[in-house]
Amino acid sequence: VTSTQQEISSYQAYENFASAEYHSLPPGIDTSKFFPYYQNKVSEEVAPEELQRKYWVSEYIEKFLTNPHKPVIMALSRPDRRKNLHTLIDIYGKDPELQSMANLVIFAGIRKDINQMPPSEKEVLTNILLLMDKYDLYGRLAIPKKHDVENEVDTIYRYCAEKRGAFVNLTLYENFGLTTIEAGASGLPVVVTCNGGPSEIIPVCKNGILVDPLNPKEIKAALTAILTNENQWKEFSNNGILNVQKEYSWKSHVERYLKLVNEHIELIRDAHSGEQSPAIRLLEQSKKMLVTDIDGTLILPDQQNPGLQDLIERLRNREKGTLFAFATGRNLELATEVIDQFNLPKPDIIISSVGSEIHYLGSQLIKDKGWSNFLRWRWKRDSVIDRLSSIPWLELQEERAQREFKVSYNYQKHQYNIDELKNALSKQWHQVNIITSHGEYLDVLPKRASKGQAIIFICRKWSIPPDLVCAAGDSGNDIEMFRGSIKGIIVGNKSEELQSVRSNNNLYLSQNYAAAGIIEGLTHYGFEF
Repeated sequence: VTSTQQEISSYQAYENFASAEYHSLPPGIDTSKFFPYYQNKVSEEVAPEELQRKYWVSEYIEKFLTNPHKPVIMALSRPDRRKNLHTLIDIYGKDPELQSMANLVIFAGIRKDINQMPPSEKEVLTNILLLMDKYDLYGRLAIPKKHDVENEVDTIYRYCAEKRGAFVNLTLYENFGLTTIEAGASGLPVVVTCNGGPSEIIPVCKNGILVDPLNPKEIKAALTAILTNENQWKEFSNNGILNVQKEYSWKSHVERYLKLVNEHIELIRDAHSGEQSPAIRLLEQSKKMLVTDIDGTLILPDQQNPGLQDLIERLRNREKGTLFAFATGRNLELATEVIDQFNLPKPDIIISSVGSEIHYLGSQLIKDKGWSNFLRWRWKRDSVIDRLSSIPWLELQEERAQREFKVSYNYQKHQYNIDELKNALSKQWHQVNIITSHGEYLDVLPKRASKGQAIIFICRKWSIPPDLVCAAGDSGNDIEMFRGSIKGIIVGNKSEELQSVRSNNNLYLSQNYAAAGIIEGLTHYGFEF
C-alpha cells in the first residue's frame, strides 16, 4: 500500500516488483485538529487553549512586520536545500508588486543559535537571512525562530487563511505533500510543486495551483491569481475544506483501507452457490488434511504399486474431520480418469493442473472461483505463448494439456536454458511461475499458482492449520508443497530434480516407493487419520 501512484514506480528496481500487488491509499489527517479558519467564529464556544495558541502565533509573526494586516504568503518546512525556500524569497524579493500585496512568512524549523546547527541547516538559514538583507525585506519578511510543532501548526494555517493568504510549497520533489492537505483542510489556498504527490492531490481537492518549482514566472502568476481574485480565493478555500474532509480525513482513509481488505477477503472466500452442500459443510468442519500427488507418488507406471491397497483401505476408513486431496499435474478430466481406473478413494478436493485449479467433490464438482480470481491478476496467457514460441527446444503439449492458467510444454533436459527463458519472457518473467518435472515437462503458470500455494489458499479459506497438513510427492512440481509448516513426504522413487533435497523437521524422505513410502512418512509423523 503506497501513498501515491507515483510511489509505486519507485519499487520497480526490485527483482520481485511484478510479483506484488499495489494499491495507492493516501494518508489522512485529523480533521478535528485541522479545521476551517472560520469555525471558531461561528462556534459558540472556543477552547481557551485555542485562543492562547492563536495569540502566540500572531505574536511570533507580527513582531517582524510593518503592516501585519496584509495577506500572508506562507511556507513551512525543514531548513533543507531541497525545500527550495530560496527560490520563493528570490521571487518575492525581486517583485515590488508582490511585496505590496502580501507579507512573506517562512517557518523553517526551530532554532536558538544558527551557528550551533548542523552544517546543512546552518547553510539554508544563513542564506535566507542574506537574501532578506539583499532585497531589504525588513518589515515584510517574518522568519519566526520557534513554534510548537505539535500544537500550533494548525493554528498557523488558520491565521494565514484569516489573512486571505496562500500556502506555498516549492519542494523540488514531494513524496506525498501532507502540508497540501493540512492547508486545504484549514481553508488556506495553496501554490505547490507539480513534482510528486501534490500532482495527485490538487486534481482531487481543487484547492490551489500546481507550479514548476523552478519557474519564477509561473509561481508569481499563481500567487497573483490567488491574492488578487477574491472569488478565486474563496473557491480554492471552500474546495479544500470540503474535499479534504471527504477524501483525506482519517475516517475516509480507514474506510478505504477496510474496503480494500474486505475485497481481498471476499476474493479468497468467494461465496458461491454450492456453499451449503455437504462437501462444503465437510470443509468447514475439517481441521486436518492429507494431500498426495498421483503419478509417481501414489501409483507407478507398469509396477505393482506397493502399499496402494493398504493406503486405500486407510483412506476409506479415515476419521471424520480429515480431508483427503489429490494435487496433480494432470488436468481435472485426466485426474478423474485415473481415480476410476485404479479404483482410488474419492477425494474431497482435487488440486489439478499443477495447482492452477481447485475443485471440491460432493454430489457434484464445485470449482473454487476465488482461486481462479486470485490467479487472474497480471496473467497474460496469450503473451506467454507468443514470447516462448521463439525457443526451439520448447514444444507445446497437446490441446487437452493446456488450461486457462497453465501453458504446458515438452522439452529435453540437456537443452534446458533458464537464461533463454528469462530473455524471451522479458518483464513477464516476474509475473509467471516456471515449473519443471521429470526432466521433460515444463509448465508456465501465474506467479501465484503452484500446488503449494493452492494448499495454503485452502488452509486459509477453510481455517485448516498448515501444521496439521501432510503432503506427499515425488517430483519438481511437488516441491512447493514442502515449504513452511506443512509436513512433507518425498517417496523413495523421487525424480532426479529432488535428489539433492535433504530432510528436516517438516520434510521426511521415505525409503519405500509410492504408496508404501506415503505410509512410511505418515507413520514417521504419527499422522493419524
